[in-house]
Amino acid sequence: MALRFTDNAKKLGLAIHGDFIIGLPGETRESIRKTIDFAKRLDTETIQVSVAHPYPGTEFYDYVKQNNLITIDSLTDEGGHQLPNIIYPGLDRAELMDAVEKFYGEYYFRPKVIWRVVRKAIFDGEERRRLAKEAREYLSLRSKRKRFISEQREAATAASSAGD
Repeated sequence: MALRFTDNAKKLGLAIHGDFIIGLPGETRESIRKTIDFAKRLDTETIQVSVAHPYPGTEFYDYVKQNNLITIDSLTDEGGHQLPNIIYPGLDRAELMDAVEKFYGEYYFRPKVIWRVVRKAIFDGEERRRLAKEAREYLSLRSKRKRFISEQREAATAASSAGD
């Protein structure tokens, strides 16, 4: 259904933005892989990848609370960018954030997408300036994500070593 809708919208000249959420109950490395692959098949103009956040008063919050999957960590960094506050068995905070980073990287760094972006920027100065600004912001955020992932993995290693 989504593939047909996206194809039809493209035929009509509509730009489609895809929103994807990682970290809902039942999420696994395999389900994340399938979601990334599906997004690439949809090939929308732009995407946003979010980490699922359990807010009080929602079924998701009740689920993670009852199953002891929620952390007391912040939902965002100092710049307002999402941070995971859930941990699933076999899928910790670092892996969730790493999955977000892989999702963006695999999606946008495909030759087809790069060409689509560059082609627009060549002929449109305003688009070129917008893309340059977004690229700077993305590279900064990517650096923060990688630092978060590294810190989480170091903390997990230290905790594991302390327990031995």
